[in-house]
Amino acid sequence: MGILDLAGVALAALLSENFILVNCMGIGTRVRSFRDPVDALRTGYCLTVVMVLGALCSWLADFLVFTRFSWQYYRLLFLALLIPGLVAGLRKFIRVCVPELSRRMDGNLAAVSTNCAALGSALLVAQRSYSLPAALLFSFLGGIGATVALASFASLREEVNFDSCPRCFRGTPILLITAGLMALALVGFYGLHVG
Repeated sequence: MGILDLAGVALAALLSENFILVNCMGIGTRVRSFRDPVDALRTGYCLTVVMVLGALCSWLADFLVFTRFSWQYYRLLFLALLIPGLVAGLRKFIRVCVPELSRRMDGNLAAVSTNCAALGSALLVAQRSYSLPAALLFSFLGGIGATVALASFASLREEVNFDSCPRCFRGTPILLITAGLMALALVGFYGLHVG
């Protein structure tokens, strides 16, 4: 895979296939992540780490086991168990090695275990048969794109003035319109992915 192919994978992960705004995969995060920009950044960092580790494990399992023995039918079951296992192991590791970081990030990391973006990135890496560098780049930039989307939405939510919009749009409707406009901004980049 050449440099241009890697650039296409990077642009696809970051823009045209944004896990939150385009694929609607990362929406299952904590509600607080959509309200507080700092919490959104913490959740995004945790999601990025889990996505990269999940893509690495997924690629290794797919390359060493599933493709070699034609066990592709077990791929989804493996990934459904892999992501919560990775999160549990990461939480325990951070709790033992860096207790101060664990105190601040444990809730965010726990929310990532049920996040569809972590499972989705690992599944897309396996289904598309990416090389290892492309898989790691796709998951890393996909996590960065999800982080930017979460932080942007949380920041925009703080800026929305509910008094200046019509009464029927106050609250959830204006937030959904905001998310829709953010997603529409990325639709123009949809043709950038490398197939």
